[in-house]
Amino acid sequence: MGYRIDYRLDSGVRGSVLCAIVSGKSSFARSIARDIGEQAQSAAAGDLLIDLRKLDDRIGSLSTILATGGGPALADRRIAVLDVLENDGYYVFAERFARALGCTLRCFNDPRDAINWLSEEVF
Repeated sequence: MGYRIDYRLDSGVRGSVLCAIVSGKSSFARSIARDIGEQAQSAAAGDLLIDLRKLDDRIGSLSTILATGGGPALADRRIAVLDVLENDGYYVFAERFARALGCTLRCFNDPRDAINWLSEEVF
């Protein structure tokens, strides 16, 4: 099995939110990143919700997804990542890398917390 990404475009308080639910093997991280980046651009999505909880193994560095997935296309976006609690420590590096790209990334274990964060107004 390779990987699969199921997409859904939702309306949020701040505009549209592209939800990407990823399953399969993390060895395809570059392809996963490319596909999510292309979908985010073509769907004219605002913020992103990337659910990695169904991956069979560790994604490695989420920086791969950010770098391959769009760089400038991600600027001014909020990216909420859903993952299992055991992987929480990996996201400090991805959060720093996201800031360098001009976007904001946060990792969540609870889908409601992720949606609430994406729905908050930014001042």
